[in-house]
Amino acid sequence: MFTPRGTRLMLMAPGGAESYRGIYCAFSSTLFEQLTGFVGDWSVEQLTATLNVRVPMIKRDLYRIVKEVSESGFGRERLVEATAHVALVEFARYLNQAALPVPPVRASLAGWQMRRITDYVEGMIDHCPSTDELARLCEIGPRHLSRAFKATTGRTIGEYVRDVRMTKAKSLLADTDLSQKEIAYRLGFSGPSSFCAVFGKDIGMTPKQFRGRNRN
Repeated sequence: MFTPRGTRLMLMAPGGAESYRGIYCAFSSTLFEQLTGFVGDWSVEQLTATLNVRVPMIKRDLYRIVKEVSESGFGRERLVEATAHVALVEFARYLNQAALPVPPVRASLAGWQMRRITDYVEGMIDHCPSTDELARLCEIGPRHLSRAFKATTGRTIGEYVRDVRMTKAKSLLADTDLSQKEIAYRLGFSGPSSFCAVFGKDIGMTPKQFRGRNRN
């Protein structure tokens, strides 16, 4: 975490007898400006970025400082100062990256993402896939996936999953002797009643009626 000069910050930590150890590095405003080039107001994006700095190189530098402070090796003060300066420069690079405009969200899904979705949904047994699951498969966020999927297919993810389940349901009713209960669980429904309700709403007849009319 980094706190710019003049910024008020309130922190809360869990109570209890557990002790916490930390390292605190303070830099003069003159040195900070010399090493980073940051002068004047900070953007909202930069201030937000200071709250959770996860940069491996900065973490490495801070661990090095802790090690040097804990020991009494030759040239400790100079090494700590130099390492702190390096960490500050790395932090400046991190802030510059945070200030860059966020790239626009791609309007549609890539081919490999659509293939992952269709393979996963159509191969699913005993489970109804969620948007979060599909988003992880596509390596994007759930909201991004929902927008991009609609732009790519013209349907929502929920509509697509429902259509796949109903197609499977019709095939299982017409081509197998599985009970409605077994079919319901295979398709990820909580039970036969919820399966019958969704099937009747989408197909316009009960599973039993459909099976009677389409039995092969």
